[in-house]
Amino acid sequence: MLMRKRAWDMAREDYARVEGDASLVEVMRKLSECVKSGNGCLCVLVFEGTELLGAVSIWDTIRFMNSTIRQIGLSREEREWDFENLFHAVCALGAAAHVTDVMDTGYTILAPDMPIPEIMAKLVKNGRSYAVVMEGTRTLGVIMIQDIFVELTDEARSREGAPKE
Repeated sequence: MLMRKRAWDMAREDYARVEGDASLVEVMRKLSECVKSGNGCLCVLVFEGTELLGAVSIWDTIRFMNSTIRQIGLSREEREWDFENLFHAVCALGAAAHVTDVMDTGYTILAPDMPIPEIMAKLVKNGRSYAVVMEGTRTLGVIMIQDIFVELTDEARSREGAPKE
């Protein structure tokens, strides 16, 4: 059964999206809404009209904020001394960021008819927790790594009682 599943079978069409002129704060708001809703889609796709420019995951956001803290260059003592001011400074710098400063342009692209084993291989090779399903230049949806995990788990459960081959 696992070999019959294709990218189009699992693609989430309800992914979050922003335009290329969005702020990082807008992206963070959309990511936060996804987390709170429990829909499991933990990336936002960035478009200019219908053209996909990139994607921003929670990981990309955390990595950007971490580098912002490092750029400020405060020592450990200063952070402990005035953590609240550090936090506000980082948030202000992050709020001033543009989505194109943070977005991943090396996102994983999947063909709609790609089977699960090939999807897994691409996710692992590219080190991403999401992939974009595209047909030509048309974006069909997003697959999250947890979607693949659920499929694998369901397949393993269905085989628990099956005789070994």
